[in-house]
Amino acid sequence: MTTAHAIETLLHKLITEKRLAKRMALARALNVAMKKRSTPIVSGTKAIFLWEGAAKHVNIIGDWTHWRTQIPMKRIRCTSWFYHTEELPRNARLQYKFVIDGTAWENDPRNPHASQEGFGTNSEVIMPEYHDESWLKPKHIEGKPLQHGEIVKLSVESAALQESREIMLYLPHQYSSPSEENTPATYPLLVMHDGAESLSLGRFHHVLDHLIHAERIVPCVGVFIAPNLPKRNVEYTLNPAYLKFCTEEALPKALEEATKRGYAISQKPLERCVGGASLGGLLATYMAFNAPTEFGVFFAQSPAYWWGKAVIFSEENMKNAASVQAILQTGTIADAHALTLRMKQELEQRGVKPLYHEYAQGHTWGNWRSGFARGVMDWDVLMGIGSA
Repeated sequence: MTTAHAIETLLHKLITEKRLAKRMALARALNVAMKKRSTPIVSGTKAIFLWEGAAKHVNIIGDWTHWRTQIPMKRIRCTSWFYHTEELPRNARLQYKFVIDGTAWENDPRNPHASQEGFGTNSEVIMPEYHDESWLKPKHIEGKPLQHGEIVKLSVESAALQESREIMLYLPHQYSSPSEENTPATYPLLVMHDGAESLSLGRFHHVLDHLIHAERIVPCVGVFIAPNLPKRNVEYTLNPAYLKFCTEEALPKALEEATKRGYAISQKPLERCVGGASLGGLLATYMAFNAPTEFGVFFAQSPAYWWGKAVIFSEENMKNAASVQAILQTGTIADAHALTLRMKQELEQRGVKPLYHEYAQGHTWGNWRSGFARGVMDWDVLMGIGSA
């Protein structure tokens, strides 16, 4: 296979060569080389994006442009190739698309890496020092085959919201019988917002299966609460009615069902964690601050603390902040970095020591999917079970 350096050298020669015959020979050489290569061409901090086809203009757009600014790609004269070179962090994993002639948004046809997002799939550029920590693939433990937990769908008639809602209950596989000494008397409780997407896009239940299988976390029961999507921006933004629905209607329903099925839930605040991403991360923070005896830990991924001119940082909203533990994650590229870091600092001033992680990623499910395992392992640390 032609190396990244060889492709880069060939491109440079093709771009700078003035003699037509030589350019045509170099173009043929590039076509041959690229039949055996995927794109982009990555080396060090450099990513070279290539697109070939019949188009007048090709732009690139992605996480590092905030999905707003389109960067024009340059055509290589006398060929159908377009290229663009971007300097990116060595450990980055970012998403992008090509914009063809101003209207067609397409994934990179030569790139096998893609992420499923809320509005379809995006191509991914994966830099050399990125390490996958998603735990989406099961780790083999000899003699113990992977067993999947069960997802139970429940309907809740909500007086607080004046409508019926669906929640999903995750029940981990019980590897041991309840009588064995190594089986916990009660299960920790994990509540996740954007419940449907947490399962379909985040695949968080699979991550839990694999972590439990590998004995990296203790088995926990999960409650995945889905919003009414058209109302999400209202429900997730410090809404007392939605808080009441979650704590007084959805949770009791889920815990009643879990108990019926033989899963006793811990009442210890540190063994109850509420999490979410983006506005869901804002909501998770709000819930923990307002119900610190119900949830002793919140897990916020790329939290939308900017909502309402960052009102979450008001003294009224932060009054119980010292009573909870925090797991904070953020991307550093077009994400929630500044205000997530501010929350870390605000909590530290109140005597809380958040477990905080930054990733060279954007505001995407790809980021949250890859960081979820670290978050739940951090929760075990806060419970005094796991190790950092």
